[in-house]
Amino acid sequence: MVNKAGEIDLIALHDGTLCFIEVKARSSSQFGPAAAAVDLRKQRRLARAAALYLAQTGAKDGEDRPCRFDVVAIDRRGDEWNFSLLTDAFQLG
Repeated sequence: MVNKAGEIDLIALHDGTLCFIEVKARSSSQFGPAAAAVDLRKQRRLARAAALYLAQTGAKDGEDRPCRFDVVAIDRRGDEWNFSLLTDAFQLG
């Protein structure tokens, strides 16, 4: 999903919680693990994009829905790719 505030890779619903999911991949460890690429600057951009998404879509039936930010980190180690899901990876404000 792309809006004026930024891009969100995936938006999913998990047990009633709206999940904004950032996907990061690294083909080598030269610059650290993939999850490390979701720094404070990236977190703020994701939060702005999520806030705009929520403002544009509104709550269904007047009910607020809990939200969280998750990260899918994909790291290559040798010939293998390893996937990690960091649930509730960060919180802002």
